[in-house]
Amino acid sequence: MSKTHAKSASGRKRSLILAALPAIEAAARLSSFTRAAQELGLTQGAVSRRIQSLQSHLGVALFTRQGRAVKITTDGLRLAESATAILRQIESTRLELSGDLTGSLRIGVLPSLGGLWLAPRLQAFTRLHPGLSVSVSTVDADFSAAHKDPVNWDPSLLDIVLTWGHGGWTPLTAISLFREEMIAVCSPDFKARHGIETTADLWTAPRLAHTTRPNAWDAFAEARSVSVTSGLQPQLAFDHFYMICEGALAGSGAALLPAFLIADDLAKGTLIQTGPTWPTGAQYAVVGTSTAFARPAAKAFLDWLAVV
Repeated sequence: MSKTHAKSASGRKRSLILAALPAIEAAARLSSFTRAAQELGLTQGAVSRRIQSLQSHLGVALFTRQGRAVKITTDGLRLAESATAILRQIESTRLELSGDLTGSLRIGVLPSLGGLWLAPRLQAFTRLHPGLSVSVSTVDADFSAAHKDPVNWDPSLLDIVLTWGHGGWTPLTAISLFREEMIAVCSPDFKARHGIETTADLWTAPRLAHTTRPNAWDAFAEARSVSVTSGLQPQLAFDHFYMICEGALAGSGAALLPAFLIADDLAKGTLIQTGPTWPTGAQYAVVGTSTAFARPAAKAFLDWLAVV
């Protein structure tokens, strides 16, 4: 074989591999050739042919079929991980050369944290990076007292997650955002109607509860040495803080809420603090893989969170 022919064959192999990398990465992440094709703007047949050509070239099976679904093999997973790293490095270099931050950022967030805190502030971030597409999805949290926080979302589908816990999201990277401090609040009208003068008076009036933290009021009273001899049980219970906040604003009851979520309402006087601050020992944190955190879009978001 001549040197010219060898170089030509080598070039074709590189072209084949480079063309297949996005298809491999997308198909592995989405577990579907069809969805990978939709994301890449290709036909399903084009994605399938690129992957089949690479399989033939390498002599290994990268995916197997189970009905209509595709399942990645161990060899395929190794190659997909390399493809992901290569594509992210190419994206990072391209952004450095262009000077503009483009692409996408996928954020997961707790519903109340997203609705009461993140959503009103995100416009400031997107104004800084108008070429960046940001999508926000909700995630759940485990509000138990355990110190090992579960990762109950798919880290491959989200770049950054804003969640609650005690700091044990192994093996992901976590950066503390806020230490949780709860305060008892009510509306001015509610305070006047029920004659709330001391923290103990809250137990003589309707109180709002969080369904996943049913003992929060008792823990608050014990932690802050509030003397409660008897009182009404919470009548209304909600499973999200934003619902509790709306109930408190409407005068439906007193509420225990994270201070940073209602800072604007406290400043405006639509909610009034009626008891001492209670540090719960938990935190709100930014969680993700080290690979995702290294992406330019994620780094920009983390830098913005540090000063917002």
